[in-house]
Amino acid sequence: MSNANPASFDKPYLRDFFSQQRQALCAEPETKKALDREIQARLLISPEYRAASAVLLYMARPSEISATMILYAALANHKAVALPVCLPEHRMEFRRIRSLRDVAPGKFGILEPSIECEVLIPDSDTLCVCPALACDMRGYRLGFGGGYYDRFLKDFPGMKAALCYADSLIPMIHEEAFDVKMDVIHTDSFTRTMK
Repeated sequence: MSNANPASFDKPYLRDFFSQQRQALCAEPETKKALDREIQARLLISPEYRAASAVLLYMARPSEISATMILYAALANHKAVALPVCLPEHRMEFRRIRSLRDVAPGKFGILEPSIECEVLIPDSDTLCVCPALACDMRGYRLGFGGGYYDRFLKDFPGMKAALCYADSLIPMIHEEAFDVKMDVIHTDSFTRTMK
């Protein structure tokens, strides 16, 4: 991946910069797969994963960091696993799945739990794993622009972990009042804990 630094910390500029960087990485599928595996492996050996009784995950789009390895591990470790469902007004809820037979294409063509799956109510033992285009050293994450995660995480009682490529971790992202800091960021070469 490129080690070029963005010229601005402004969100629209950063979103464009890191989207282009991500598209370049997607053109090297084996490299992306290896980096994604390393990031997921770091999360799976983390204390917050081991302590969690429930894990909120996402089904990655091609340009996002895969979380499939975490999903299979969490199911095998008998943790409650839930995936997001997009709701009106840029809100989302997480519904529990017991296998990938419980998912089907939903909004934006992303796999979502079926309507029969129960809503998982998070508690202090819940780990939410968030996708990120980039993160800053303080724990703020740059998402894909919908604001779904920030709305969901506003009152979230558990641990918040972002998956981010190491060269997409920058000194600062101009945060807004509704942005929610992560507790930990897992990259392909290190883990950064905010607490």
